[in-house]
Amino acid sequence: MSFKLIPMPAPSKYKFSFNANTSALSWEIWHRRFGHVRYLGLQKLLDNTMVKGLHVDMRSPRPDCVACTKAKHSKKPYGLAEKKETKLGQLTHVDLWGKYKTASIHRSQYYLILIDDASQYITVDFLKKKSQAGKKITEYMTHQIAMGRSPCAIKMDRGSKFINDELKQWCRSQGIHFQMTAPYSPSQNRVTKHMNRTLGKLARAMLMASKLPQFLWEPVIVHAAYIHNHSYTSV
Repeated sequence: MSFKLIPMPAPSKYKFSFNANTSALSWEIWHRRFGHVRYLGLQKLLDNTMVKGLHVDMRSPRPDCVACTKAKHSKKPYGLAEKKETKLGQLTHVDLWGKYKTASIHRSQYYLILIDDASQYITVDFLKKKSQAGKKITEYMTHQIAMGRSPCAIKMDRGSKFINDELKQWCRSQGIHFQMTAPYSPSQNRVTKHMNRTLGKLARAMLMASKLPQFLWEPVIVHAAYIHNHSYTSV
């Protein structure tokens, strides 16, 4: 008995091709597109379906990133984070970063980082002068009050020379206290110090990998903060 094999026509609603499907990109490409966040964070986003259009080729490797290795060197990690028992807007961690040797594309040389203790949400403002920081903090706190939140305290290191008397008087009038760390103890303000390191590492990695000029550090910092605010975290 013999059989004759006859190929069946493909259903009209499907399209078949011998070309590879390019919609599922490799881990390495998504790593670069997400501003060089680690692969574990990308895996969490994928597993929990937290990003639309995140199609990963699961067979692709996860190679070590040279730009990340160069940009994310560190000396010593900070200790374990304290248990957070605050509500949104109650406690804000503040720090000023700079002065940068290279002025940004908008001629900024500093940036002010404000982090909500409860949500760890990052707000970044760029400054041409250190003296502008007090006004930026006042605007941030005013926005928190307008959102129906109750700011209670600002935490910063004791070397914060950008804090002026006008800001202190305004905070006292609003019932907002200053929490100062002990002298020469940056680890007590580890929330902002750690976040500054994180943003700096991500920004350096993106600049190195993309071979962009250094004066573009301001939009890169903005993008790094945006990515961190929308990426998976334990909070």
